[in-house]
Amino acid sequence: MTDRTERMPGGGGRWLLLGTALVQAAAPSLVGFDSDAADPPIVPPGPFFAVWGVVVLGCLLAAVWGLPRRRAGAAPYRLIQLPLSLVQLGFVAWLFAAGSRLAWLTLPIFAGMLIGLVVVLRRVLTDPGGDRVSRGLLGGALGVYTGWSTAALWINAATLLPRGALDGPTGLALQCTFVLAATAAAAAGAYIFRGQLPYTLTTGWALAGVTVSAVMAGLAVLAATAAAGLLMVVATALLRRRTVALRPGG
Repeated sequence: MTDRTERMPGGGGRWLLLGTALVQAAAPSLVGFDSDAADPPIVPPGPFFAVWGVVVLGCLLAAVWGLPRRRAGAAPYRLIQLPLSLVQLGFVAWLFAAGSRLAWLTLPIFAGMLIGLVVVLRRVLTDPGGDRVSRGLLGGALGVYTGWSTAALWINAATLLPRGALDGPTGLALQCTFVLAATAAAAAGAYIFRGQLPYTLTTGWALAGVTVSAVMAGLAVLAATAAAGLLMVVATALLRRRTVALRPGG
């Protein structure tokens, strides 16, 4: 028997997805968020954060494209409406927390967002349903969102440490540790998502940002760690794509 949710046209989920995408797009200008001029070198320079514009626009376009009932009630949209809506609301919550005295809440919020993004991206990449445009639009937007969040989670964690904790040799070692953690997470994601291009490019963009920031701060060890991490992620993605391509029917 065909699953009832598969036969039903998309209901409130499509409007929830669009509404939360609009809220996510409006939140940065309404809530406001300014980066700290005293950010540690592990934080990429400001221009690298322009990727958030790609994320917000991609989510909004995907939501609009998935608004017709025919698309909303079928895979892949039917599978991701609720979890992606929660992720988009999580972004708004993150902005509020970042600008408050409860900045430590940004870490669990970001972690929850990343878990949700991994779920929805896997659903889009593994479910064979849906038209090519829907899968490409969702896969691209979610790949960028998940890729950036994978690395940004660890950068976020580093910025929550007490002032001065990232200074000196011990602080440098801590920053390198966070970069290695981000690299491990990004490489695992590149493997799980079969070397998906948007995911790989965006995690690479984040690590490239750390490299540039470290060079600007004169921290050769941190720059080398981030650059090596970038190469590791790219190599993992390429090897994974090759392995999948060599499989029968791959």
